Amino acid sequence: MFLPLSLLAALSLVLLLCVGALLWARWPRKKKPVPLPAEWALTPRPVFNSDERRVYRLLREALPHHIVLSKLPLVRFCQPLDAQQVRYWYDLLGTAHVTFAVCSANGKVLAAIDLDNERGASRRTLQIKQAVMGACGVRYMRCPLEQLPSVAELQMLVPQAAAPARGPQPAPVMSHASHQLSHTVAERRRARTALWQDSGFFQDSFFASDPRLESRLSEFGTLGSASSRAGAPSTLPPEEGGGMVIDTPGYASHAGSSVTRH
Repeated sequence: MFLPLSLLAALSLVLLLCVGALLWARWPRKKKPVPLPAEWALTPRPVFNSDERRVYRLLREALPHHIVLSKLPLVRFCQPLDAQQVRYWYDLLGTAHVTFAVCSANGKVLAAIDLDNERGASRRTLQIKQAVMGACGVRYMRCPLEQLPSVAELQMLVPQAAAPARGPQPAPVMSHASHQLSHTVAERRRARTALWQDSGFFQDSFFASDPRLESRLSEFGTLGSASSRAGAPSTLPPEEGGGMVIDTPGYASHAGSSVTRH
């Protein structure tokens, strides 16, 4: 017995609708983001507890030319060799961190230190940290709070901790030399201005020095341009580099002629 064609079409349509409804129900839906709170019931907290603050001060005393970071995740200083395994390694290492990381001036992690009082530090976590440090060439130390390392031991932990090239060094000599050069140039400018003011050129305001222009002159620039503005041409060739202080030949009779190179 054959069913009418219209009935078969209706049954097929109902079946398709059922399958579509089933697929729609099982289709993964994007979760709506949780709405932001109307009131942020938060309060600040210190980054260090009392024990961590003590260890941090000890590290700063032992390694003054290094950068000390706190609570640094492992994924911040290591990366997988295979880009296809990023998700695997992130899931494995994403929650692990070290209490302190000692870095060089350019941000490379040289050593990592953990405190033994960390809660939830399982044997698996310790094994993961040791394996990561070994693969990345980072020295690793776990220290109990009742027996903290000395300054000498911390310096031995970081390779060549005493080398001056490990961190940025102050440059007091350069600063002193710059200050001395600036003072010398200013003294010569004042002396030259006094000589020029004895001349009749400064009776005309056109040749008078403009304080606004004087304030824009560089302390390390050539003073030859200042003499050209005063109306005395310079017979020396243009400078090729370095500062040059020139006493104007036209007024050498007042204080003698001299050429000084710096």
